[in-house]
Amino acid sequence: MECSGRFFFLDGDIMPAGSNDEIASGDAAFYEVIRTRNGVPIFFNDHMNRLREGISTRYDLQSDIAADVRRGLNTLISHDLHEEINVRVTVTFTGQDQSLCICYIPSSYPSEAMIRDGVPLILYHAERLDPGVKMLNNRLRLSVNEELARRKVYEALLVNREGQITEGSRSNIFFVTNDGIIHTAPDSMVLSGITRRYVTDIIRREGIQLVYEAVREKEAGRFRSAFITGTSPMVLAVRSVEDQAFIVSDPLIGRLREVYSTMVERSINDYLKEY
Repeated sequence: MECSGRFFFLDGDIMPAGSNDEIASGDAAFYEVIRTRNGVPIFFNDHMNRLREGISTRYDLQSDIAADVRRGLNTLISHDLHEEINVRVTVTFTGQDQSLCICYIPSSYPSEAMIRDGVPLILYHAERLDPGVKMLNNRLRLSVNEELARRKVYEALLVNREGQITEGSRSNIFFVTNDGIIHTAPDSMVLSGITRRYVTDIIRREGIQLVYEAVREKEAGRFRSAFITGTSPMVLAVRSVEDQAFIVSDPLIGRLREVYSTMVERSINDYLKEY
């Protein structure tokens, strides 16, 4: 299990790092990755709603999962506080028995240079079996991570059997045409991230045309710019996809990142007021 930090939380107990062998793999595992700042989870309620909805497609929850996670997260934070780090909340089922694990995971955020210059991406031919539900797929994650490390790039865009670019391995992808129209795959084809949902809301409020249509890998060159969204990158310009280069200094992308960052700060303040 990929954890970092000195402790992790497991079913009501704080466990020391290195005792991951006590965690059962189970029959199915549902998870959320949440960014935290000084112990405050960002968009906590949104993550819990998605976790609850994903689990309910297959199992009956035995408790208030949001309350359980909040208590567990507070316990972990009281033992090991970080200025900024991602946590992974995993609910594992073995039969009808459920187990809750919360741990810090290795986290990296875009540098100022990445934000300024954009990031390189590659194409990876694979697709999620059930993109609407966030379930662990260790085989896909490990194979993609190996390819990212080998080619020294930031992210891989998944391409399905029809040659359509659907999403990133840990992000969502948007392409911008020369006349400022944004294209992204429909929700039915992707794991619709929390950041993606907020960014699409911003796009609509800004009066920008948004087309829900997956871009084919052979057509990526007709777009002027592209950006990804996700827990760690937030809104991040793409410098290239394979050999196709994009404009990084697109003011549209800068505006979306600015507005989204303001929403993140509001989420932190709301959590502190509520809890």
